Amino acid sequence: MSAMNDLDLKLKEAENLIDQTKEAILSLHELLSSNQNGEQCNDEQPKRDPVEDKVTVRKMLAKKSAEGYTAQVKALLHKFGAEKLSDVDPKDYEDLYYSAEGLGQ
Repeated sequence: MSAMNDLDLKLKEAENLIDQTKEAILSLHELLSSNQNGEQCNDEQPKRDPVEDKVTVRKMLAKKSAEGYTAQVKALLHKFGAEKLSDVDPKDYEDLYYSAEGLGQ
């Protein structure tokens, strides 16, 4: 009889987990459909600091150059229409960073 009690307990636990999952799915569905109906999320991305971004990009470029990818770093800068980092448009810093991060991989 103990095995039946254990089985019954496990079935009740499974039923509770299924109910919780259903509730979570319904909540997500409601959230997604409300956003599709024209409601905007209040989660605006914080404004980026171009100076801080430039420092971060400079560190990545220096790291890759030190790893022996100097020619590729220069090619990346040319790809973004620049001879040096200060010539790169700040809106391109993020793309430049991730492009540099991919060097050597």
